Amino acid sequence: MTVEMERPKTRRWGEATSRAVRLLAVRTVPTLQVDLARELGITQPRVSQIGRLLATEDVRFADVHEADQRARLVLLYALHHAPAVVTETLWYDIDPSHEQVARAVAYLVEAGAVAVVSADAAPDFVAPWRSPTLTVIYTNLDAPLDSAGFVPAMARGEASIVLRHVSDPSLLEPWQAPREAPFPLAHPLQQIWDLRDLGGEDRFEASERLMRRVVMGTL
Repeated sequence: MTVEMERPKTRRWGEATSRAVRLLAVRTVPTLQVDLARELGITQPRVSQIGRLLATEDVRFADVHEADQRARLVLLYALHHAPAVVTETLWYDIDPSHEQVARAVAYLVEAGAVAVVSADAAPDFVAPWRSPTLTVIYTNLDAPLDSAGFVPAMARGEASIVLRHVSDPSLLEPWQAPREAPFPLAHPLQQIWDLRDLGGEDRFEASERLMRRVVMGTL
């Protein structure tokens, strides 16, 4: 089943801002604008614009290596980011969660796609807390998973995989996890975003646990 995505209720950041915040939130050393521009592949005036936007939220580039600043970046990301979703489809299978995710990702890669895994499965390899039941996979290709043995689901409550085809390639940059994973992982901030988006008290607790790892610089 294809689901139409709702627009965020707050001002949505652009892709460059979201990517900059993902990079800054895991920094444990001071950051210069010229270095950030080079890493992001954007101009210094654009970085300055992002800096002014974040400054209105009490975020200071020079201090993003401090724990309170990283905490603020995580919360702002949860509030203002929204993945640039082209289509979202829901799928179901009865195999163990990690096996399902690995099979889906292998199928997508074989089809020529890039894919990264977010919550529920990804946090198991960063800050384990709960058993995965529904996992978001981001990809740059709208590839139905029925050929990989999955069955379309009609609602999230019936699904085990949420497949999101996105237009933002930076969201597909894999995160190097502390534990080896059988599939590429999405950035921890995106994992936190998805834990909250999928909902439930235990997922909120999992997002808080992962957030503490980000804030303390212990990823």
